[in-house]
Amino acid sequence: MGAGPSWTDIAANTIVFSGTGGIAEPVTVASWQDETHVGNGDPGTDQCGANHPNNVKYTATNSMELNGGANEAINDTNVTADECTLQVVFTHGSAVALTNVRFYAYDGTTTTTPAVGVDCVAFEQGESATSWTVINDETASGALTNGSIGGDNAGERAELADSPSATDHTYYIAISASPETVGAKSAFDFGLALTYS
Repeated sequence: MGAGPSWTDIAANTIVFSGTGGIAEPVTVASWQDETHVGNGDPGTDQCGANHPNNVKYTATNSMELNGGANEAINDTNVTADECTLQVVFTHGSAVALTNVRFYAYDGTTTTTPAVGVDCVAFEQGESATSWTVINDETASGALTNGSIGGDNAGERAELADSPSATDHTYYIAISASPETVGAKSAFDFGLALTYS
């Protein structure tokens, strides 16, 4: 997670999307999060410390608000690597190349099943993208109206860039979420999969 003096390992904690007012403040159905936290449960207590995650909020397919700021286009200029929600690092003992890299939302049990009751979008920084990718839309009743999108399925996940041979590979990802229904969303996790050689 970012937003502080350095990136911090989330460890066994969870990413929590909330409304204005702290980790336990719910997000209104069909609205997007106003704050992003790290909690020790669903949501649990705030574990952010000095390194509070940046809040990159979806406002439209091609736009966002960063940490409550003005609405602006989503692109590599307006969302720098250090302003993303997540930094994901893949490390290997010898140099390997990465292909078929993908980031997805799922129900926490079956990687090909959408997260329950959630709309979610992602943006990979550093690849000249100018729009969000929908990675979860369980039903057509929330902020998004696609329905039945999510999990590690082609066309339902964020396809990340291949990475040339190295021992360390780093990805920067902005994430925004919205509830489709009232209540906590415990069947909502993220996954990243890849092939290395």
